[in-house]
Amino acid sequence: MTKEKSTENNRSSSSGLTGRGVSIRNMQIVIAVLLLVISVLLLTATYRAAAGYRLMQEETKNFIELRESSNELREASDYLTEQVRCYSETGDLKYLNNYFKEANEARRRDDALAKLKRITGDSDAYKALRAAMDESVKLMEREYYSMKLTSMAYGLDLSSLPQEIQDVQLSEEDEALSNEEKDALARSMVFDEVYHDEKEAIYSNMSECISELENTVREQETATTDEFTHLFRQQRFLIITCIIITLSAMLFTLMLLVSPLLRAVVFIHADKPIPVEGSKEFRYLAHTYNAMYESNKEQKQQLEYEATHDHLTGLYNRSGFDYFMNSIDLSDSALVIIDVDKFKGVNDNLGHECGDRILVKVARAIKDSFRSQDCICRLGGDEFAVILRHVDSVSISAVAEKIDIINKKLSDTSDGLPAVHVSAGISLGRDGDADELFRRADTSMYRVKAGGGSGYDIAKESE
Repeated sequence: MTKEKSTENNRSSSSGLTGRGVSIRNMQIVIAVLLLVISVLLLTATYRAAAGYRLMQEETKNFIELRESSNELREASDYLTEQVRCYSETGDLKYLNNYFKEANEARRRDDALAKLKRITGDSDAYKALRAAMDESVKLMEREYYSMKLTSMAYGLDLSSLPQEIQDVQLSEEDEALSNEEKDALARSMVFDEVYHDEKEAIYSNMSECISELENTVREQETATTDEFTHLFRQQRFLIITCIIITLSAMLFTLMLLVSPLLRAVVFIHADKPIPVEGSKEFRYLAHTYNAMYESNKEQKQQLEYEATHDHLTGLYNRSGFDYFMNSIDLSDSALVIIDVDKFKGVNDNLGHECGDRILVKVARAIKDSFRSQDCICRLGGDEFAVILRHVDSVSISAVAEKIDIINKKLSDTSDGLPAVHVSAGISLGRDGDADELFRRADTSMYRVKAGGGSGYDIAKESE
């Protein structure tokens, strides 16, 4: 795969990965909007509940005032009855004065009726109290008549009495009565059945007024209670919804961000690519990290390869050779040192480019002749080495025959390169160090060169 194709695939993979997954940003926006809407609704419901509570307080206060007003009218009516009766019994002017002070100055009945109308308007309660007031006013005419009879019976100066008393016109029959008869008639008019029935009519209208007020308040309380119940249910629902959204946000954040992040830390410590999971943003981050990881890994591998391999032939270089010599068991290994014969003359006569091609050909011939498990190295210039593992003195002769095969391949000039040949020294491993093994193989190789080259020599056990 070319670099351009790999880059294109990475971009395609990046686009595919970042296109999947839930976006934390979008999720946070949605959650924020939902919580804002719920908060507004919750505040609205709370405000409505507070307003309803204030309304209920106001309605309760109004009911108390209206009931007090109704009672005021009754108390005022009873007070007038009490004063007129006392006056008819005693003829004492203080009771008459108390009566008219209440009727003309205190005017509790009028105030009570006005307050009821102001609060309830033309309601049934107001109409009932208005009827009670009318009955009370009607009864006052009878009381005026009684008080004039009492005043005349006691011989009082009528011109000094209130104008209402003076304006009363007695019938000719009552006018002709004696003082005792007038006194008796006066008492009778405020104590008889007619007076009692008219008082009962007043009480009945007052009771109807109070009953209407109670029904109105009861209906208002029922409506307010139903509204409170609805608002409280709405508040509970909104609060529960808010809790669910908050917990869901925490869960999604844990699943899509925190958990993948913690897992990624573990993989980073283990020097592995991190899983591409979680939110859209984290997936993009994971893919970017993995791309950088793979790139760094390839670069590291390339650097490691270049550090241990020869650039020209692709074989292990001197560093790779030293690593293998110091890391393998030498007791069942063998070392072959190979050198191209008279290579300097090739370079001098044919040039370095031709020399490099010959070195590549030699490297390929050596690689093709030995096993894949053998470590083949270029030590420098035209010198090569092969580390053979798991060999013994019996199989070493087969290894030596490979040198003849290599020389036969190098004598083929069909590729346009001149024929060359190599000299090789072979040393079988034994107890000792790597330097000793190398020395014996190198000595054997130079022994072949000294004999004319193009061959091999196996180091003696005694060397």
